[in-house]
Amino acid sequence: MGRHAWPLLALSGIALASCTLASCILASCTVESECEDLDLDGYGPFCELGEDCDPNNPLRNTSCETQPAPDCAAEPGSTGCPCLVDARDTCLDEADGVGICRAGLKRCVNGFWGICDGGIAPQSERCDQRDEDCDGIVDEGVVSPCGGCTPGCVGGVWGEAPNAFEATDGLALTLRGELTLGTMERAFGALWIANTAEATLSRVDTDEARETARYPSGGPEPSRVAVDHRGDAWIVNRAFDGTASVTKVAGEAPRCVDRDGDGLRTSSGPSDVLGIDEDECVLFHVAVGGPGDVARSIAIDGDTGLDGISGGDAWVGLHDGQAIVELDGLTGAELRRVPTPGFSPYASTFDRWGTLWVISRDGLLARVDPRPAVPTVEIVEVPLPCYLLYGLAADEEGRLLMTGFSCDQVVVYDPAIQRWSFADAPLSPRAATHDPAVGFWIAHTAAMASHVTFDARPRVDETWSVGDDAVTPVETIGVAVDAAAQVWTVSSQGGPDGRGVATRLDPETGAIGAQVTVGLAPHVQGDLTGSRLRVAPVPSASTTEVFEGCVPAADTEWLNLHVAGTPGGQGSITLEARHAPDRAGLSAAAWVTLGTIPDDPAPYPLAFPAGGVLEVRLTLSVDGLAGAPRVRRVGVEWRCPGPD
Repeated sequence: MGRHAWPLLALSGIALASCTLASCILASCTVESECEDLDLDGYGPFCELGEDCDPNNPLRNTSCETQPAPDCAAEPGSTGCPCLVDARDTCLDEADGVGICRAGLKRCVNGFWGICDGGIAPQSERCDQRDEDCDGIVDEGVVSPCGGCTPGCVGGVWGEAPNAFEATDGLALTLRGELTLGTMERAFGALWIANTAEATLSRVDTDEARETARYPSGGPEPSRVAVDHRGDAWIVNRAFDGTASVTKVAGEAPRCVDRDGDGLRTSSGPSDVLGIDEDECVLFHVAVGGPGDVARSIAIDGDTGLDGISGGDAWVGLHDGQAIVELDGLTGAELRRVPTPGFSPYASTFDRWGTLWVISRDGLLARVDPRPAVPTVEIVEVPLPCYLLYGLAADEEGRLLMTGFSCDQVVVYDPAIQRWSFADAPLSPRAATHDPAVGFWIAHTAAMASHVTFDARPRVDETWSVGDDAVTPVETIGVAVDAAAQVWTVSSQGGPDGRGVATRLDPETGAIGAQVTVGLAPHVQGDLTGSRLRVAPVPSASTTEVFEGCVPAADTEWLNLHVAGTPGGQGSITLEARHAPDRAGLSAAAWVTLGTIPDDPAPYPLAFPAGGVLEVRLTLSVDGLAGAPRVRRVGVEWRCPGPD
């Protein structure tokens, strides 16, 4: 489309379409001018649609009085703001990949940003099994009380605006407004480090920044550590040339076992390493898998056992054996073996809802549901442009952060909306961790640690060196957060005589608070402090809602109660109801149990007299220290009397 036009010649009122400038002067004719549409919105001088009140912004043409100009200082990438000629950028990418929303492409037109081409923005939700407002929830606020697009289903809904769930004592809301159990916090005071080259396990007191004990790992090549719900440490020995093994060490002296009755014998410091059968704080040592299976991941579930004294079962990933083994939290005995053909476990974690997530180095992510007698496994490909994944962590919403070691990126996956998002990271990101107080942190090989924030997309917002004037760590792999919200990294070298170094970092200032020398070549990652278990769900909590049914004085016919929710790995959702002629009479009415999820699937028939009011009680419970339930909505279906 032309950008320049001949000046308008008004020598005659007759316009000739084929008239040239020279012939026009001789013939006293008029030259037709071309539309001067600088922002490609169809408006401008000599344009068929008319003049343009803002020639640099395609979103403003005839509406400048009602459509304000963009705030280019606050949002310089907005349509109509200045830009470099021929520049291009993505747009509408805040919700890209969520629901119907897709990112588009904008380009700089005549020095100003144009409209977003090809992007799909959030829209009003419609009942069509699609997520038009791109919040990760399908049809919220528009479905019937029965939970579908069923106009004939009449009633009331609890859990969606304007009658949304509310947080109460013992109950909390997820980011998407789901009702779940509140949390209680625990703190463990030790940092556990596997000294890979010498087959030992260091216990570092995080308050004193001092190694207080060093235990035998029980096997060659220890590299993975996890702290359980009692503060005990599990260490995985890879054993490349033999059979892998797992050792459990008591986190505190009261849980050590004086097996021979002559007083507790255990390590007193880094120079006092006893044998695997001598140290009485070593609770057990067991083989896992077979020869050549190479164990390389471990995560602790929330199963505290029938008497509640277990710290949780351990799920160990056999890298070369391509399987995951569940070990009993009290004895270490193998409980279940989950084959993962074609998938080699490398790092793992449980989320708040009780799902086990595992990555393989070659770019795969496995979702393991431990609830069935035979756990189910789903494997997806991580859309990261590199072959080497390394670290894995989950936040309190169940979102997963993974590090791409060979492409210097991090990727966040939100299972609730099946969305992947990416961010560039400093060189060679390794292990990852999450703590409710300080969020996601990752370690980098080049003696650095980074904080990763996650709003719409992940972003590495701060990177600190873990070296100081006295110590220069080398090959930083592990990262953890202690009970005081201080970040610790573990480097394989940098201490005296080439030993490993644990560094304490203030996440607010980047100041180095301590450098602690440990054993030889610690090549370790996992949950080194128990920060992944810092928050546990409260055992049980309830809330109620009253439904008044049809218009006053009408004889409401109560039909069914509908529930949309998931019980979690070890949770349950119980629904009860009671009926009375009016609200004042509810307190004297008896509760009737309608059903419990997952044992009794909804909907539940309502066998109550017509009329009056109905009160529903929702109770969320969890049998253990992980695997909390979530409820999205509750619907009460009723029928109102029609006209005579």
